[in-house]
Amino acid sequence: MKFLFVMDPPERLDRDGDTTLAFIDEATRRGHEALTCQPGDLWADGGRAMARSGADVPLDGLDAVFLRKDPPYDVAYHLHTLLCELARGGTVFVNDPRGLRECHEKLFTLRFADLMPPTLVTADMGRLRAFLREQGGEMILKPLEGAGGAGVLHVREADRNAGALIELLTDHGRRWAMAQRYVPEARAGDKRIVLLDGRPIGAVLRVPRGDETRANLHVGGRAERTELTARDREICARVGPALSALGLVFVGLDVLGPWLTEINVTSPTGIRQIDALDGVRLEADVIDWVERRVGERPQR
Repeated sequence: MKFLFVMDPPERLDRDGDTTLAFIDEATRRGHEALTCQPGDLWADGGRAMARSGADVPLDGLDAVFLRKDPPYDVAYHLHTLLCELARGGTVFVNDPRGLRECHEKLFTLRFADLMPPTLVTADMGRLRAFLREQGGEMILKPLEGAGGAGVLHVREADRNAGALIELLTDHGRRWAMAQRYVPEARAGDKRIVLLDGRPIGAVLRVPRGDETRANLHVGGRAERTELTARDREICARVGPALSALGLVFVGLDVLGPWLTEINVTSPTGIRQIDALDGVRLEADVIDWVERRVGERPQR
């Protein structure tokens, strides 16, 4: 089989920890051809989506296309999903470009608001100050377009800088932000749950450093083994079918204590850490799924 991975420059990736590289390694181990390109290497010839990966290849001539470009979701990202849309029906997507446009990693989560901590999305600084008071004087403030923990702030009403932090993140009321009640369980870590076609296949606990609010592994969080709780499985059962229906095959849910906080669909990570901690090979499960789905398609 021939796969294409639309991704960030390989030299920017962590050889030992990156999930995209785990998929590539598993695909090539099985004898599949693994092509790579960056979003800027996509183009269209009439109504046919093409990619430059050494030679020019049509996307609908490939068995599978893995869309693994890191956020932010910006205009360039939006356009590259629209180019990929031209290959709909001609290849297997992981993840589907239409689903990537529909499922904003922070705003889509609001469709399951009852599973989330109290959450507010606004650019209004007065509303954010009021929300901070309502939540007992502590909240987490995030930029909507951020990823990987970038720009995430722990805001305390007692801090004299609280107003300045709100001004900074909202650009004085010109940019939307997401505010959530601070969950004390955050100090024990947040859980990344990996879903494959709507069902959980593994999880890792990401524990923040003592001097950090964020638990993201690339900012120093520590990976620890974990198990799924009954609440975790309830969240997966609620969210998984909606994601699967959108063609979002490989997804990472972020769960903090009993709360769903984010749904990661653009380039979820965690495979390598779960493999090492649990003695599994989740990348094999994903490539198994792709091989089955390719096999189910009508012969070209």
